[in-house]
Amino acid sequence: MYHPRLANVPMRTLQTISIVVSFFFFCHLSGQETIADNFQTVSYSNNDGSLNFLTNWAESGSGETTDPSAGRIRVNSNELRFRNMDSATITRTLDLSTVVTATLTLDYNRTSGNESIAVQLFDGTSYSTIATLSGTGSLSYDLNANQISANSGIRFISASGGWGNSETVFIDDVLFTIAYPDEPPLVVGSGDQVYCPGSSVPVAQSITITDPDDTSTTAVYIQISAGYVNGEDLLTLTGSHPNITSTWDAVQGELTLQGPATYAEFELAVLATEYSSSAAAPTGTRQFSITVGEANFLPSTGHYYEFVSDPGISWTDAQIAADNRTYFGLQGYLVTLTSQEEADFSGSQAQGVGWIGANDVAVEGEWRWVTGPEAGTQFWNGGIGGTELTFAFWNTGEPNNCCGGEDYAHITDNSVGIIGSWNDLPNGGGGGAYASQGYVVEYGGTTGDPTLNITATTTISISGCRMITNRRITYRVHPN
Repeated sequence: MYHPRLANVPMRTLQTISIVVSFFFFCHLSGQETIADNFQTVSYSNNDGSLNFLTNWAESGSGETTDPSAGRIRVNSNELRFRNMDSATITRTLDLSTVVTATLTLDYNRTSGNESIAVQLFDGTSYSTIATLSGTGSLSYDLNANQISANSGIRFISASGGWGNSETVFIDDVLFTIAYPDEPPLVVGSGDQVYCPGSSVPVAQSITITDPDDTSTTAVYIQISAGYVNGEDLLTLTGSHPNITSTWDAVQGELTLQGPATYAEFELAVLATEYSSSAAAPTGTRQFSITVGEANFLPSTGHYYEFVSDPGISWTDAQIAADNRTYFGLQGYLVTLTSQEEADFSGSQAQGVGWIGANDVAVEGEWRWVTGPEAGTQFWNGGIGGTELTFAFWNTGEPNNCCGGEDYAHITDNSVGIIGSWNDLPNGGGGGAYASQGYVVEYGGTTGDPTLNITATTTISISGCRMITNRRITYRVHPN
């Protein structure tokens, strides 16, 4: 591995260009919701959050009745008061069946005595203690998976014995902060146009975005995702968009439309984004894929791709990290590159380079995809100059199994060979330009993946026409 390589060579030029419009969210969760009781009235049915508890508070224990104004447990001075409660408990249930995360917070204050109260949550089988309240303070607790269900519950019970008649503890501001999965949006677009060299053309003629739980987002990424020619192809935002700014990334062929802004504002910005080429005689067709989400979409595979920067990560750790990622319900895995178009998209036209889902750990020289739907497929046999069985894109002089053994595939750094090609490395990576920089995750094709409708596609056809403009009208003039 550690020997001089070829100088950089120009990026391949393909006939078809796909342009991806990606809408970025801070995270794939909808807005937070709350379930709360602030005890501002003498009632066990208070619901002070954005959602309601499933039931009212219910007391139990010797001599206790469910009465918020009397007994050992009651609402008093806008707080839940506990006094002389050796055998008394109070419980309330809530439905967390579709919740992704939940956090419980509350305040407590012991005004007299030395007694304590246990906070318990239902784990699907029984109530178990998650904290003991003693003295004065606040509690914050993240619920685990067993405590998040359709019959979740919270209970307060004595954690000590021998309560005297005056020993008192108050609890206030019981709050569950919860988050639900983000519902994927629906994107519908249209456009079938002719592009004349020397002009520009919008990427779409119509675009609508509907989303059941969001009305705005933070940024839109419009990327030329297949066949991008650096230095010739260009995306430009035209017109005035007060809440949106644009930045062009020539390496990725990507235009960032930065908000935050509403979907309606981003729709106008997409319609005002134009494609142009500085080439004297470009040819072929351009396909525009408009997709909601931060990962990049490749129309030929129908999959999504994401580079994750993590300098120094090992291949085995990258595999685990990729497997733990999801994208609108799609399962992630270390990328498997089975065509030149896919290899160019994930390699030469990427923000960084990193691990991919191939190794020859099982048998030296038998390079296989070991992740995703292609797991177990052998694509290369041998070392340098070996046999390509399906598709491979090794850098010149690779795979060479250098320096004590290199069994894991990594996209080559741009400074040491063919841009976007592959080299073999040890599990921990190498040094300098051969250090691991991160990993590439692919989403799509896994059994059980949901069907998403977050992509719309439009096209343009490049013609030998030319533009003629008078003071009022612009004409596209065809040669025939």
